Amino acid sequence: MKGRINKILADLGLASRREADALIQAGQVQINGRRAKLGEKIDLSHDQLKVKGKIIDDALIQTVASGEKFEYWLLNKPRAVVSTVSDELNRKTVMFFLKNKSQARLYPVGRLDYDSEGLLLMTNDGDLAYRLTHPKYQVEKEYLVEAQGIFSQDKISRLERGVLLAGKRARAEQVELVDKKGRDLVLKFILHEGRKHEVRRLSAKVGWEVTRLTRTRLANLELGNLQAGTVRKLSDEEISALKKTVQLSN
Repeated sequence: MKGRINKILADLGLASRREADALIQAGQVQINGRRAKLGEKIDLSHDQLKVKGKIIDDALIQTVASGEKFEYWLLNKPRAVVSTVSDELNRKTVMFFLKNKSQARLYPVGRLDYDSEGLLLMTNDGDLAYRLTHPKYQVEKEYLVEAQGIFSQDKISRLERGVLLAGKRARAEQVELVDKKGRDLVLKFILHEGRKHEVRRLSAKVGWEVTRLTRTRLANLELGNLQAGTVRKLSDEEISALKKTVQLSN
């Protein structure tokens, strides 16, 4: 891909041209380790592009450049599976469940911890993936949490007000008690953020030890009755609603 830097950023779905110019002026865009300049041209076949400190993934560049048809798959990730394309420890990755189902260069949108399970979107639509994981778009994620500990409404209020995690405030949009048997709790968490181990860390702050964590919803996508370790393609209606959530046109 070659062209002016603001058009490249727009083509990759990272910003509108106007937003790209603002990022460039703010020093948030780098080419080969130096600050980009307004109107500058770039060739992504040999130039490295970094936006807000993050190197732009080759898979996104190749997908956009090739005009590859976008695919959207929903996976019910089991426990003991890594949410990456490959793993240096040779552990099973989420790509195993798409073997022989697609020839597209798919990758997971966000991550679920190794010991967590549930809904994971797999796609080669880099524009959509970027927006779904960007804090700006406030995409809701819902989790069913099994935990052990003492329950109180005050603890829910504390998590919804916000607590400090590694010096930075984090909060749950909503926490709801689903079931309780002694110290065994079942809770529903709704979050907008996606920080590492966030649900587990939030729970630990109020003395709850998570024993099972399942993501059941991402925006309008619901896990439903999809069995663990199986995948299905999204419907056109689901794709359209998902794009609308992050202000993307179909």
